[in-house]
Amino acid sequence: MGRVPRIVLPILASAILGACAGTAPGGRSQWTAPASVSSLYSSIDMNLQLATATPIASACTGAQCKADKAFERQVARLGGRLAQTAFDLDPQLKERIPAFNFAVAEKSEAGSTSDASGSIVIFRGVRESRPDEAALAYLIAREMGCVIARHHDEKSATTVLTTVLAQLLVPALSLTGGVAFLATSAASMMGTKAITASTTDDRAQEADAIALKLLARTGWSSPEVGASLSKYARSLGDDSWSQEVRDSASKLTKRKEKTSLALADKTAWPHKQPGTE
Repeated sequence: MGRVPRIVLPILASAILGACAGTAPGGRSQWTAPASVSSLYSSIDMNLQLATATPIASACTGAQCKADKAFERQVARLGGRLAQTAFDLDPQLKERIPAFNFAVAEKSEAGSTSDASGSIVIFRGVRESRPDEAALAYLIAREMGCVIARHHDEKSATTVLTTVLAQLLVPALSLTGGVAFLATSAASMMGTKAITASTTDDRAQEADAIALKLLARTGWSSPEVGASLSKYARSLGDDSWSQEVRDSASKLTKRKEKTSLALADKTAWPHKQPGTE
């Protein structure tokens, strides 16, 4: 890579991210990408998750189709209630996320995903273990918590920075052609994973706390959510998503009502996030 690109890349990254330093709801420092950048990166990431998830083996028939439609309506109804609660709590949220959109993906495993623009996707496999409304509402609210806390914007910023660093460092190894491209991509991916892994627990607590606040304002108590989530989590597998749900269920059931509410109250949301577009 020539001298001009070596100079331009870090300047470009600084220009993109320089105005987007702020504080996450949990109180930690947070670097976030602008909405236009994060929307692109997080949408690609979400679509990649959906593409690699196992599709439903066959189309539904008869009673199964009716049950699937009922589940879709349930997700849309619960999502709509939680979204209205979020906008009631923080009217300024609409400046960044005009609307949350809720959908069910035809994926056989239990899981969920979202992107920075407010798309919340629940996998069809979630229904197999028959979560009650409190547990399902939690799963939706937790994905909303990731969006509200700007976790996707944060990951996008990390991706931009690690990509820039990879572009600067890999050419120094004198690699050429396809080898250089693969090395740059691998370095960027590994860097992003390493950095995001360091804040995994913080982000999980932030998403949980925001979810609790949304659920409490919508009518579900922390003990009720904890009991429902624990029952649902016992039927889940050993994948990373299921383990996250079990961890959240364990934390909820170990806390008393006042402790859970205190956690939600200490979460710095709603507040005007620095760097919002």
